Parts: sequence; C-alpha cells; structure tokens
Amino acid sequence: MRRRDEKFPENGFEAWGGYMQAKIAKLEEQFCVSAGKEEALSDIFNGVSIYVNGFTVPSADELKVLMSKHGGTYHTYQRSDDFIIASNLPDTKVKNMNLSKVVKPEWITDSLKSNRLLDFREYLLYKNSRTQRQLNFHKVIKSNDSIPATSKLEDGHNDYDSKGEYETFEENSKATLKNETCIQETLPAISVMDVKKSSDINIQATSKAISGPVTKTAADPNFIAEFYNNSRLHHISQLGACFKQHINDLRENSNFQFPARVELKDKIINSNNFNNFTQLKFEKNKVIMHIDMDCFFVSVGLRNKPELRGKPVAVTHSKGGQGRPKRAGVDRHAEFSLYKQKQIKKFSVSTGHPENEVVIETRVDSIGDENEKYGSMSEIASCSYEAREKGIGNGMFMGAALKLCPDLLTIPYDFDGYKEVAYTLYNTIAQYTLDVEAVSCDEMYVDCTELLADMNVNVQSFATMLREEIKSKTGCPCSTGFGGNRLQARLATKRAKPDGQFFLTEDLIEDFIHEIKLRDLPGVGRQTAQKLEALGHVTCGSLQSLSLASLKSQLGNKTGAQLFDQCRGRDQHPLTFLTVRKSVSAEVNYGIRFENSNQCTDFLKQLSAEVHTRMQQFKVVGKCITLKLMVRDEEAPVETAKFLGHGYCNIINKSTSLNKATNDVEVITKEVLSLCKKQNIDPKEMRGIGIQVTKLEPVNAKPSKGAINKFLSSNIKTTIKCESNSSEGVSTTGGKMIIKKTPTKLKKIISPKKKSPIISTKSPLGKRRGRPPKSLKLLQSSNRSLAPSKSGPSISKNLPSTSKKVMNKFLQGQNASKDLPYKNPMIKEILPKEEPPVGKEPKGLIGLSWKTVRDMLRAWLNSDQTPLQCDVNMIVEYLQEMVLTKDLEHLFVLMNFLRRVTKEVGSDEWLKVYDSIHEQVQNVMIAVYGKKLYVFDD
Repeated sequence: MRRRDEKFPENGFEAWGGYMQAKIAKLEEQFCVSAGKEEALSDIFNGVSIYVNGFTVPSADELKVLMSKHGGTYHTYQRSDDFIIASNLPDTKVKNMNLSKVVKPEWITDSLKSNRLLDFREYLLYKNSRTQRQLNFHKVIKSNDSIPATSKLEDGHNDYDSKGEYETFEENSKATLKNETCIQETLPAISVMDVKKSSDINIQATSKAISGPVTKTAADPNFIAEFYNNSRLHHISQLGACFKQHINDLRENSNFQFPARVELKDKIINSNNFNNFTQLKFEKNKVIMHIDMDCFFVSVGLRNKPELRGKPVAVTHSKGGQGRPKRAGVDRHAEFSLYKQKQIKKFSVSTGHPENEVVIETRVDSIGDENEKYGSMSEIASCSYEAREKGIGNGMFMGAALKLCPDLLTIPYDFDGYKEVAYTLYNTIAQYTLDVEAVSCDEMYVDCTELLADMNVNVQSFATMLREEIKSKTGCPCSTGFGGNRLQARLATKRAKPDGQFFLTEDLIEDFIHEIKLRDLPGVGRQTAQKLEALGHVTCGSLQSLSLASLKSQLGNKTGAQLFDQCRGRDQHPLTFLTVRKSVSAEVNYGIRFENSNQCTDFLKQLSAEVHTRMQQFKVVGKCITLKLMVRDEEAPVETAKFLGHGYCNIINKSTSLNKATNDVEVITKEVLSLCKKQNIDPKEMRGIGIQVTKLEPVNAKPSKGAINKFLSSNIKTTIKCESNSSEGVSTTGGKMIIKKTPTKLKKIISPKKKSPIISTKSPLGKRRGRPPKSLKLLQSSNRSLAPSKSGPSISKNLPSTSKKVMNKFLQGQNASKDLPYKNPMIKEILPKEEPPVGKEPKGLIGLSWKTVRDMLRAWLNSDQTPLQCDVNMIVEYLQEMVLTKDLEHLFVLMNFLRRVTKEVGSDEWLKVYDSIHEQVQNVMIAVYGKKLYVFDD
C-alpha cells in the first residue's frame, strides 16, 4: 500500500492535483450540469452540501435528485463541510469520526414537507455519545429519598456467539443493585427542573419499569440493519464471498500477462540467499501454496495498538469479567444439559455405545450463571499466540477463557481494517498469478507451478520474498505451506505457523503424514473424530491399517474414500479458480421475540427484502425458496442462557419450487409467508428465521468461457497469404480492404473399400437388389415413427430431445440423396469443394481435424481445472457430428482415447464428464444406426 507522503508517478493528471482530484472535480461538474438541466423547484438547501454514508431511505440516488431540484449540492466523495446523511454507522466509524454533522435522512424529507430548512440538530444521529448509543437511567435511589437528577449508564457491549447472537452486559455501571433498599427505572432523559417537578412519581409504577437496558428485538423495524451491522459472522461470510467474486472478476478481465514477475525475479536473484537453495521436488511436479494470515483479526487490531504486542489478546464484542443481574426464568444448567444429551445421543447412534456409557466434554461445561464473574458467553473470534499458550482457542466463550487467563485483554472488531488488509493480500498475489482459489478474507490456495517455471527461481526464495512483501504492505504476518496438492499445502502451513514457511516435498510425505492427528485433517469434524477415536484411531498412521472397504462400511462411501486418501497424503480435488455461487440467504437467530403474528409477518417481509437486495448484488435469480425456522423445544426454558439468543431449538426447513427463476421481492415474500403460515407455529415460540434461495441462474446469462473456448479464441487465427500466382485479389473500397477469393476445386476420391469398424455400406441405396440392409429398415421405421400418427403417441417421445434433432437431420440427408441417379461407385469422381456461406464460420470445434481435437482433449484433461459445461457441450457436438458424417473410425479412436485418459486422471469429476459424453454419443448412435458404438472395457 502506497504511503501518503510518497510521490505518485506521473499519469497525466498532475495539472488537476492527481487522478482522484480530477475524478472528484469531474463528478462535481457532472452534478452541476445535471442540476442545471433539472427544473428548480425551490432553493431550500441553498449552500447545503451532503454526503450519503451507507443505506438510507430515501436512497442516495433519490437524495441526489432532491438536492439538485432544491438548490443543494451532492458529493460522491466526502468534503469537510458536508452534512453526512446516514441511518446507522458501524461502531468503528462512530469512534473515529466527528459526529456533529451526522444527520438522519429525515432531515431532508421533513425540510421539504415544511418548505423550509429545519434545524439539523434535531435530526442528529448521535446526540450524546462518541461511541455507542446511550440509554438513560435514573440514578439508583432509596425509597424514602427524593428523585435526583438523572445519571446516564452506557449501553452494554454487544456480545456475539458462533450463531451470530449477542447479549448486553452492564459492565461499566457503577451503581449497586439492592432489591430491598433501592429501585431502578428507565425513563427518557429529563432536566433537573423536570425531575424536581416529578418528585411525586408513584413508586409502585416505577417498580414495573424494565430493570435492564432496553434492547431491540426483531419486532423493531430497524432491527435487521442493526443486526447485520454488528454481526461478525455476517461480515466474515460477506468478505469471503466478496473475494471469491474478486478473483472471478480479475480472471474474466485479465490478459494473463504479469509484468510484476520481472521485478520480483530481480529481487529474488539479488537476494543473498538465492544461491543457497536447491530446487525442491513436490509430488506429481505440482507446486501448491497455501497462504494463511496469522491471528488475522488480532494482527489487524494491533496495528494501531503496538503496546499490546506480546500480551494475551482476544477479539470479541464483550470485555466480560463482570456478572450481570440474573434474568428471571433463565436456567442455564437445564439448557446446557439438553445440548449435551443431544450430542450424546448422536454419538451413541453413530458408534453403537450405550448412552449411559458415553462421556463427552463441551465448551459450556465451565460456564457459570450470568451473574457470576466467569459467566460471559461472548465468543472469541481470534486470539494471539500468547493467549493460546494459556490454553485459549478461537471459538471459546469469554467466561471460560478468563478462567484460564484472568489478565486476558480484549479489543473490538475492525471490519474496515479487515477488508483493507484482505484486498491488499489478494491484490499482491494477483499481480504474479491468477491461479488462485479464494477460501476466505485471509486464506487462499495458489497454484505456483506455472509461476515458478516462468520465473525460473527456487520456491524457498520465492516464499521468503512474497511473505516479506505481504508483511511490509499490510503490517500483518502470514505463514505459507507448499506441497504437491491442497491437503499437503494446508498441513504444511500448520507446521509453518507462526510467521514461517514449510515445504512438504515428495520425500517427506510418508513420515510427515504418519504423525498427523485425524482431527487436524480438513473435513474431519467432531463427530467423525469421535467415531474414529472409538475405533482406536487417533493419527493418520494408525488409520492406514484399515482397508478402503472397512472405512467405507464404518463412515460411508464418500467419507471413507476421502479419509483413505487423506491419511496417505493424497487429495483428488484440484484447485477451483472460478467460484460459482450456489445460494443466497439471510438468517437471523438473535433477538427473535414476537408477541403476535403481525410482528412475525412484518419481519418476514423485511428479511425477504434483504434477500432480494443480496440477489440483486450478486446479479442472480433463483427457482427454489427455503424457509428455515428455529422453534423453542418443549423442554427448553423460555428465557435462553444467552441474552435474546435462540437457545435449544428444533429446526424446521420447508422449501417450494418456482416455475420460473426470479429475484422479485413480492414473489419471495409471498412464498415465504405461505410456507410460514402452513407450519401453524405460535410466533412467541420462534427463536430464529432464515430465508435461502437456491438453483440460481445469472440475470444476464452469458455463455461461460471455458478452457477450450479460450484456446479457440486465442490460438486459431486465419492467415491470408498473397502470392503473385494465386487466384486471390485484393481491392479497396471506401477505405476497406476486400479479399476476393475464387473457389478452388479439390479432388475427392470416393472408394467403397473404406469401411467403418461398426457399419459398412456395400452399395448405393438406389440400386441394391434383394433384401434391404438393416440400417435402411431402421431408418425407414424411424422415419415412420417420427411422423405424426392418428392412432397413438409417437415413438419419438421416448427418444431424448437431442437424439430426435440429430435423427431428423440424418433423415433429411438420406431423403435428399435417395432420389439421385445411380452412379458407379468404382469410378473416381472429382467433386467441387463446398464453400461455407459468407460470414458463417464453423461452430466450436466443428471443422477441426480429429487429431487436433485429440491433442486439445489431452491438454484439457491435464489442465487440473474444473471441467465446465460449455466445454463438455462442445466435445459432445463434435462427436455427434462425427456420427452424422459417418466418421465412425475416428470416433472410435477418440472415444477410447477419452476413456483411457479420464481413467488415468482418476478424478470423480472427470469420470462423470466422460460418462455424460459417452451417454449422449451412444444415444445418437442408437437413433441413427440402431446400435451402440463399441468402446473397450478394462
């Protein structure tokens, strides 16, 4: 990242003060021009300029139009004298910005209604605090005292758990609560004089006031926006999806030229250690790198807090360490027991052990009541290595962590910082290669095979230089692992941490993988690990003693086969550079507390609108809508252990399919409300709601460009040779060059001796004596079956649609040739070459020789890329064309070649591709010839 004091290179915008200054000036000029064209309705906002920050109602575009019509100024980029229009802001922005001119959008609309500029101070978004919004309480008083002036207690810290829930802790309150001698009430902020006037307040009425801070629930119309602004899991998932799409966009718009490699190579060669390393050999000559930032959230948070380096630090929403008044109806012991019994039952079913013999440990075992010091259920998102040495880990509850490390320090989330560092990380890698599989905002896989071969440098120097560059740009350390596949690279990264690098070469795999714990393998969760431990296997070395059949019988075919390979360091899954989004969803499982069905209906409408907005963002439509409901279990307490959390629930999933893919908010809302109504659930018992849309399609479907398409577009070029004795002429008309080409004749020898390995035609169809061949009978019967029939349905309905099209095409060709006069097949005939129609070129692979296609198939299968459907369709069309042109001999060669190479690759994905191609080709063979093409079997 370039520093502010560094001089930018000359780019042609120096006269304007730089590119950004020129861009801002241009946008302001465009606004002035458009405002001049608009019909001025008033000058209410004359001299007022605004900047819109985030989502507002009216939207930023609508506010822009209003300002232009009423004399104001709209700035796309914030200026120091702008009024900031916002409905809500993240806590990090609130802490670091001047809030004196942050106003609600209602200031604009209400001023227009009043036809005058209203006082903006009445519409300030934050009036009393630079941090979070405050709740106003009366000071704790004794019953026989008069009520003094109000005192303010800060709102507690939001506290999220792994499900996105949060709770409010009154940790900063200095008031002592004594039920027998004091009362606490919640009233709006009032002045000292107002308090004196209200000294005769009825004490009995105040005793009914809420005893804690008022927290928004799902019944509040602004709840969803506030929830997603504070949900760490929402931000993390959105960042992950964002960078997957970022890689997609970079690959789509790139010419795959990387000039930055030259500079990096020079740095590596000029480094002192370049000649000290030898080239390492990885499995299958592939070099896969796994990058993972070290303690990402903590590292980003400590950039501005260097004094905390070297101390135990955790990132969480709550500081913890202080209890809160126990809420009525909360029974943590009963709720935790239900969770534990559910896990024991699952383990018993999977392993066959009796439930009374199963003993498991959970992360809630050491959590006390909420009024205890270590009762916080705030989840730790990330912790420093100093905290990990104390036994603290990611995902641990704050209460349990404080027991292990009483001096644990906490820092808040910095979502803007995470996004900034993540973009720097991805853009640093993207300047050298785009063979990247994005995993999350701080983790990725990179195929370095081509990169290292092109730069001709050793992998050790490359890794060192790359890590140094990332650390210098972001201020955060990272670790890298290298291996022959993604599994080896990921395990190597675990060994490299923290702030290191490790190379799992071919000669180290056997010994290295032997000691790896099964819990450390990707995809092995708690239940699978417990099941394997019950069988007596803890490490990969011990699991290698089990056969593939035994593993499949114990864990299922898919998991068993996967673990059989993983415990030997093998991974059949190639990197996926292009990520296709499969679903869009929005889920809320905190604060779902409804009093009636109207509140539930309103919330479902808001959540449907959120899903609609996300679908528009990703430019997709979907056919399947799923409603997820979390309903309180009958045995679970009404008040949850976590404040306003979902507690112990039963989960209900209901789906509906649409005839046509859509992202229309009205359609989504209608289907969701219908699904919810059919369940007939009391809204008071709901604890979580989610909406998911699947079976997605892009809004503007463009044919995806696969590997074969890219090869054709980049490598097949038409070269025109102009020779003095050629028949081609060139003329110019109106500045355009026109190439005149006289058709050339090609001698084509037709010989009856050329036979197909499957079907042969010994004589022309017109002059055959005796019984007609079977192929002709088949064609005639097929022709009759394809014709309309009054007596019953056509047999063609049983044929696949592709086969019917091909059959019609084939029959049209046969009928056209059937009425031709007889020609002696022994006489060589010279036929003129048919010229393709002007402006039409062969589609896809059609027109290429079968040898060229075979070479392309070999390169395609060895590319280690995910096969795309567009490429598969091109191959199928080429092979079906060979059937129609009776080139069965070469079809036989290509099909067997394709089968043999896919077997060698060994990937399930490629085998499925072969099966699909084989099935479609055989369907056409049956439709045309009445029999299948013979393909070798092993």
